[in-house]
Amino acid sequence: RLATARGAMDRAPATDAPSVFARLDSNAAARVARVEARRNDAKLDANPLEDAAKCVDAFERARREIEDALRDVAREAARARTSARDDAETNEARETGKVALRAVNARVVDLDRATAEWSYFLPAYDARVMMRKMGELREQFERAVACVTPRERFRFKSRGGRATVGGAAASAATPANQTAVAMAALDLCDADDGPGTRDRRGETIVIDRATNDGEDYALERLVDCDIFVLGAIRALRAYDLRRCRVYVLAIAGSALVENIVDSVVCVATRQLRVHAARRTNFHVRATSRPIVEDSREVAFAPRFSIESPNEEEVLKAHGLFEENHMWREVDDFLWLKSSQSPHWRLLDERDRAEDERATRERFDEFRLRK
Repeated sequence: RLATARGAMDRAPATDAPSVFARLDSNAAARVARVEARRNDAKLDANPLEDAAKCVDAFERARREIEDALRDVAREAARARTSARDDAETNEARETGKVALRAVNARVVDLDRATAEWSYFLPAYDARVMMRKMGELREQFERAVACVTPRERFRFKSRGGRATVGGAAASAATPANQTAVAMAALDLCDADDGPGTRDRRGETIVIDRATNDGEDYALERLVDCDIFVLGAIRALRAYDLRRCRVYVLAIAGSALVENIVDSVVCVATRQLRVHAARRTNFHVRATSRPIVEDSREVAFAPRFSIESPNEEEVLKAHGLFEENHMWREVDDFLWLKSSQSPHWRLLDERDRAEDERATRERFDEFRLRK
């Protein structure tokens, strides 16, 4: 049999060996092509926000552009002050500077919103660095405002006169609302636009709307108000709230809450960022860890329901129906130790029940009035 096999091999065509190698090469090339195709498909399917390096590069590029624009505004304001020949030219230069700062402020707001989106994917260290640099950027903005609209120097007045305390009030502003003071100096508050509730006191506001997760919603400068948003929005921006109750059914993107005191917030969102909060309870359902910074005496608990219409449908449509207990996994960016942060705590059962009872009661009172 061995001789027969050897004879068969001797009689085999000489071209068999090259054809085998050719098939092997062809198969290897096909495998390489399939791997490359899968890699290209993965790149197309990947969310660009999930690339930390790209997010950081985009942030740094936008930050540098804003810093350059602020330097240009400050430089032009200084030049205009020294070259102005009369009050008319001074006022004209000031108005030109205000227009330029409004444009820069819009870019700062856009970058802050993008930072909120990126921090959902970024490592904690990169997110902290971004938030610190955003704080520095706001300080640069405030300095540019001071260059464009310099405050009048303080002068003592007679006892019968009425003292001007604008400068003292501004200097007493807390770090949390320094940007608001700067914006007020520019009359930027008049430029508020887009859906939102602003400058209200002692009211119950119910936004009973169809789902529209393509819009942002703003809550600004509210005191003793109850706000119920019974639909889905793209993002929430809440600023300067005092003794308020806020209930938002679903937020497709992020919620940014800043400068809030003695309030209750109940939201379902992809990400929650809290800055400069005091004595406020947050009832949260989120798909990422809530973030707090420069906050004191805040508490976290799971989201509760006031059983608004289509609630289950809206929450499921935005991936916010299932409870994942992220509400208790809070990141405090000003507490880097491994021990529990002293700035936030888990809300106890009794206070959770009280917040839910009071919120339901306010909502039911509104429905009965209707």
